[in-house]
Amino acid sequence: MPPVIYLADRRMPSFDADRQLVDVACAGDSITGWNNFGTAGVWPYRTYPEFLGRLSEPFGLTVGNGGIAGEVSPNGIGQVRDYLRLFPNARSFVIGYGTNDLGMWPDVESTSPGIIENLGRMVDSVREAGKRPLLLNVPPANGSMFPRAVAERLRVDRAYHNARLAAYCHERGIPLVDLTSALQDEHFGDELHPNDDGARIIAAEVFRVLRAAPEGG
Repeated sequence: MPPVIYLADRRMPSFDADRQLVDVACAGDSITGWNNFGTAGVWPYRTYPEFLGRLSEPFGLTVGNGGIAGEVSPNGIGQVRDYLRLFPNARSFVIGYGTNDLGMWPDVESTSPGIIENLGRMVDSVREAGKRPLLLNVPPANGSMFPRAVAERLRVDRAYHNARLAAYCHERGIPLVDLTSALQDEHFGDELHPNDDGARIIAAEVFRVLRAAPEGG
């Protein structure tokens, strides 16, 4: 049994049996996966669920990678509900959306509440199913790839959103994985996507929070 099951393999004959074995389901944008690009071997960057699967394998846990490149949080609501059906035995759902929302709708003061509302609906679906949700905050951009003024604007906007997301998670008792404090410019392969080292760091942070978070959170 591989440590990671990919949504891109949904049409493979083995997928129907493999999906029943997923313990940790990951939903999100290209920080999570590029399943709409084809099999993992053709993805432009490796993503954190691959390394999370390696960390989880000694504990007998299998990871499901449902990341879709380019996705925004309104679409995540339906995706998480789909994954609850697709991975019926998963006990934990790791959810990360928001980077593309902030890119498409750059007025952070109006966009951030919508992201948080959508994440809240995803969390509610997971909890109603008796599962444990974990959220990722929006990771930093690679400041070295932007003009100084643009990099500072990106930093300020992410800090604004992530502070409000952290307050929301604290209020509702939702475990939150802080990617902003874990990643530096050297952990990115381009402007926005982590390289292998960055993906390993995200996986380690997710694994740490998974191990600490109570079941049924």
